[in-house]
Amino acid sequence: MRLGPLSVRVLFGLIAVAAAFGMTSLLGGGEASAATHCTANNNQRVEHEQGRSHCVANAGPGSQATARDNTNNGAALAVATTRGTATAENNGNNSAALASGIYGGHGYAYSQGPYSTAVAQGRHGGTTIAVSGAAGGAYATGDGVACLGSQAVAYDSTSGRGCLRWGSINLR
Repeated sequence: MRLGPLSVRVLFGLIAVAAAFGMTSLLGGGEASAATHCTANNNQRVEHEQGRSHCVANAGPGSQATARDNTNNGAALAVATTRGTATAENNGNNSAALASGIYGGHGYAYSQGPYSTAVAQGRHGGTTIAVSGAAGGAYATGDGVACLGSQAVAYDSTSGRGCLRWGSINLR
């Protein structure tokens, strides 16, 4: 059976999404008592700070942004414009999750372990997902995708590119 380029993209996207949800289940979350949560819709900007926990959600016209830091020492930033959506969630101390959605794009960034960074930039109606594990980095932007450290997954539906890094397994 021969797979076409679209089939390969869809298959890799499904694998990346499954890996992202698996990582969030395995790695758990931060301290819920210190959570800061920000939600902004249609020309709103919301920012909250609680100790060293910080979130910012900024939404342009027709857009929605949600940012949540579930630790007592981290940050989440979500920015959406021009009918985009952005969701950023930080679950690791000393970590950050950054998501953006522009021109109808959807960005989802989740940092799951300490000292990790997840960056997702959804654009032009596409969807990006970035999930980083402890001391790692997951990046899905217009410049490409990258999975760093021992645990990370990233996927960009606009370009069809993705990566998965789990210990010594490194798929691109």
